[in-house]
Amino acid sequence: MDRRTTLIALLSATLFASLPAGAQTSTREFHADLSAQNQTRVTVSGATGSADLVLDLPTLTLSWDIRFTGLVSTPMAASLHGPAQPGANGLPFIDLAPNGIVSPLQGSAVVTEAEVQYLLAGWTYVNINTEHWPYGEVRGQLDVGPRN
Repeated sequence: MDRRTTLIALLSATLFASLPAGAQTSTREFHADLSAQNQTRVTVSGATGSADLVLDLPTLTLSWDIRFTGLVSTPMAASLHGPAQPGANGLPFIDLAPNGIVSPLQGSAVVTEAEVQYLLAGWTYVNINTEHWPYGEVRGQLDVGPRN
């Protein structure tokens, strides 16, 4: 077993053991509703969207399905940011649209231990930047748990 595989196995076991009894599953789900009202700067847009993410604990693979509609202008970037509490800004750490920004955005990436902690603490958000709103037209803070 190489060093990275050992580290992933240990981290996964630690995360799994720290979950409350009955909640010990091999995945964790996250959801966010995307809107202009969630931006930290004033953004006037009727665009909306949703983000559903699943973290596979044994492999630390984060998968996403992000849907949006009504953007004011051409989308330029879609990314996962953190660490940042609601109302604060964080740095982008995952490009959610490496192959172009068309709804739905679907993909996956392996995350680091720190990024897992940001996700579990609720300190991450999805942001979609457009030509008109380069700092972000719609944003949604990820909640730990599936869509209600």
